[in-house]
Amino acid sequence: MMPADPLLLPNTLVMFFILAMLVMAAINMRNLKNLNDYKKPSIFPRVSLLVPARDEEKQIGPCVKSLLAQDYPDFQVIVLDDNSRDRTGKILEELCRSDTRLKVIGGKPLPLDWLGKHWACHQLYLASDGDIILFTDSDTVHSPDTLRCAVSAMMEEKADMISIMPRHILVSWAEKLIMPIFALGVFAVVPLRARFRPRKVSVLSSSGKLMMFRRKAYEVCGGFEAIRQNVLDDLQLPQRIMAAGLRYRVFDGTNNVACRMYHNFKEIHQGLTKNMFAAYDYNVALFILTWLWILFAMWEPIIVLAIFKMPQYPPTLSLGLSAISVIGTLLTWCIYYQRFKFPMYMIIFYPVSALMMAAISASSMILTLSGRATWKDRKLPKQKLY
Repeated sequence: MMPADPLLLPNTLVMFFILAMLVMAAINMRNLKNLNDYKKPSIFPRVSLLVPARDEEKQIGPCVKSLLAQDYPDFQVIVLDDNSRDRTGKILEELCRSDTRLKVIGGKPLPLDWLGKHWACHQLYLASDGDIILFTDSDTVHSPDTLRCAVSAMMEEKADMISIMPRHILVSWAEKLIMPIFALGVFAVVPLRARFRPRKVSVLSSSGKLMMFRRKAYEVCGGFEAIRQNVLDDLQLPQRIMAAGLRYRVFDGTNNVACRMYHNFKEIHQGLTKNMFAAYDYNVALFILTWLWILFAMWEPIIVLAIFKMPQYPPTLSLGLSAISVIGTLLTWCIYYQRFKFPMYMIIFYPVSALMMAAISASSMILTLSGRATWKDRKLPKQKLY
């Protein structure tokens, strides 16, 4: 007689979870519009392109040059050198001499109640005069039509704030294994259209690679000044826009904006640990349960398939459920990888990707709880935990 299968219920739950992610992937990718799908605008409001930069000597040159090359008639580029200790300032001085459209300002001392990047962005806003303000990170490179496409999308969608999903340039194995999982984290939970309803403001997100605001909307929502100590600016700003009754939209910007955020595991770890735990509102129980479930869902079906030769276990039904789960996971990752231009051959390493991201997330929680979380050599404030 075949023994009862103790993992039948977990296998069933995992399968339905994976299939739900697959359906969500298909729906969200169909509803996600491309930034360059919009017609050329009939009016060209003045735009301020704002770049905070701290110790970015390797990337600031290509970023600024790509912004100055925009095929848009009325814009300014302002870069804030946030007390850089490398050649960032000298590179910016050289660029200023070659193009008078570029304005470089020095960062003022960091107040105790501000995060470094937020203080830099606030100073950039104060120095700008555009009807539209666009914040972008110094590790980005923009196609010449990015500004025109972004303004077109904002006008046609009647949006007060827009953001994008950029194309990530992945070189090292650490980048290829870890960075693509962000696409899943952003789009695997809630249907894209539901994110734009006021009652769903808690699930909104954006990307610091391009956050564009109508100036009045930025002022209404409070901008960076309103979230001066919150590390999750890419979540908080669109939430504040929607909470103010304004309109937010996100687009596929992989044809317009490319970035290489990190170059190795050390940089990835430093960059992600500052906000992974914060994304769960510092809720320890929710954080631990979520990652335990993700690891179980990614690894358990593979383990079941790997032990299929054991006598009388696993039963045929568990094998079938596990096979469906693995195939569904591969299809889900395939959809995201194809849309966001990640290397397709890396989808077979999804269990390793999940494990590495879980390890970084655990490190984020530990560093936050111990008060040792930092970014750009600046200590982050301790937060209230739940």
